[in-house]
Amino acid sequence: MTVWGAWPAKEGFAYVSDESGRPQPWLQTWTGKRLMLPVDGAVTRLAWRPDETRLLAVADVTGGQDYRLAELDPRTGEVEWIAAEPGVRREIGVPYSSGSQPYSPDGRLLAYATNARDATCLDVYVRDLTTGASRMVMEGDDRYVPICFSPDSRHLLVLRFHQNTDQDLFACDLETGRTRHLTPHEGPAKYQPGGWTEDGIYVCTTEGRDYLGVALLVPGRPLEWIATPDADVENVIVGPQVVWTLPQDQHTMLCTSQTTVELPGFASQPFGYDGFVPRFAGDRLLVQVGAADRATEFCLVDLATGESHRLTDFSDGLPDDLVAPETVWFTAADGLEISGLLYRPRATAGPVPAVLTVHGGPEWAALPVHDPLIQRLVRAGMAVLAPNVRGSTGRGLAYQRLIYRDWGGGDLADLEAAARFLRSLDWVDGDRLGVHGMSYGGFAALSCLTRLPHYWRAGVVICGLADLETDVRALPPTWSRRVVEWIGDVDDPEDLARLKAASPLTHAADIRAPLLLAHAEGDTTVVINGTEQLYETLTELGKTVRFIRLSRGHLPDDRDEWDRLDAAVVQWFRDHLAPRSDAANEATGHP
Repeated sequence: MTVWGAWPAKEGFAYVSDESGRPQPWLQTWTGKRLMLPVDGAVTRLAWRPDETRLLAVADVTGGQDYRLAELDPRTGEVEWIAAEPGVRREIGVPYSSGSQPYSPDGRLLAYATNARDATCLDVYVRDLTTGASRMVMEGDDRYVPICFSPDSRHLLVLRFHQNTDQDLFACDLETGRTRHLTPHEGPAKYQPGGWTEDGIYVCTTEGRDYLGVALLVPGRPLEWIATPDADVENVIVGPQVVWTLPQDQHTMLCTSQTTVELPGFASQPFGYDGFVPRFAGDRLLVQVGAADRATEFCLVDLATGESHRLTDFSDGLPDDLVAPETVWFTAADGLEISGLLYRPRATAGPVPAVLTVHGGPEWAALPVHDPLIQRLVRAGMAVLAPNVRGSTGRGLAYQRLIYRDWGGGDLADLEAAARFLRSLDWVDGDRLGVHGMSYGGFAALSCLTRLPHYWRAGVVICGLADLETDVRALPPTWSRRVVEWIGDVDDPEDLARLKAASPLTHAADIRAPLLLAHAEGDTTVVINGTEQLYETLTELGKTVRFIRLSRGHLPDDRDEWDRLDAAVVQWFRDHLAPRSDAANEATGHP
């Protein structure tokens, strides 16, 4: 079961869970009583109206990421769709995040973004909740999303989300219609607002820095820096006091100007991705805490005492032999230091096979939270290494931008270094390595299988990019204005040649390892065409390949389908990473 995005109220809190089989809103009182509020589609995030009479839900009804907005009555469960035209994408903050506040403090307005006018942009709208009328307050020439309102509800803070490493903030005056650019800067910079107070806007930013620091932004003045550690500050939370979060190995630290509290696990991601963003519940913080060897739970944390009170028991029923990873480091060919999470099976006889699993994004990270697939692999006697190759988040701006216009370049060298690292471990059988990934991670896994074929005995790719030209041309329209800087220009002959050289489909004949592919027909992020073509090519070449067609979306949103897919992945690696005789190794060409 997966949970995320807890949002506190007076009587308890709301959150999203796939306990019923598909992500839905749930309510839990502070005393532990729970209730599901069913909504059509897969719910991605929630937000309370300030008076708590309605709960906003963002739902993907079709699996095509045309997110729709609905308000739920928590007393009756009645659902009112307020922005639900098909084929239009809507956001109430940064995509895939939970960190913004879409309602005005006075409860009159709801802010959201939509690409209804132009499929390649997100415009910002404000809806009057009394009349139901909506009006555009900022016309976009890129992805613009609302973040929060000023304390007097007169201004709306808007983020231009050009890249994951390049953003800008604007203040829209809702009375005059004027817009003010708050963060003019040169070169890429991140701006991640945490809240707007009478003092100003608290942000995590890399302005003039490599790592995210905490600053107070007052329009017309230089930034007032509050915390500038040599690590990325992942969130700043505004309430009775100002709190920011810092990573410490596999734990999160809650920091104020007076104190620091270490949480019993991982609890913060930039913009609240995956719901990992603390929120004030009175004078305490409602925190989503994850760890690799237990389920993600919701806790109340007292900053004054440092005490943490667990509110949920989602770990009940999980196996009692789950494994926590070790943080490891290894060096790429160019000297770059790469980190990863290494999972070692419990008592085993002799060297074990290992699976390299690559996260998506690519601007994401391998996180120390419960991953059912990883734990299944480990329980089946396999080691797992989840690396944070160049382009991953959490290592500063420069490290994250190393992937830009270099997909299948330096990242592939990092993955080869990961394979060599696994081979160097005396408890790992270096001749029985597998590679796995989803989305960008699928591209990375295919790059390994096609361009480093001698390392691998098996591969699994889910919703992966097989042909960069095809996939770039079919990316979501709202990504079109960032893709040249991010991946490359398919209309430039030199760039196109580079992308073709890096495309797994170009090197399909070099694949040696049996390959399991999975993809959904309705995937609007990475279209299925490349996977289908790769499957046909490998079949014609007589390679060992299997293709699982998923039901919908970029990744399954049905818990039973996820479970079946995970089971198939584990069985694939069981079958193809099993010990072989020397004669069989010689016959297949594996070392």
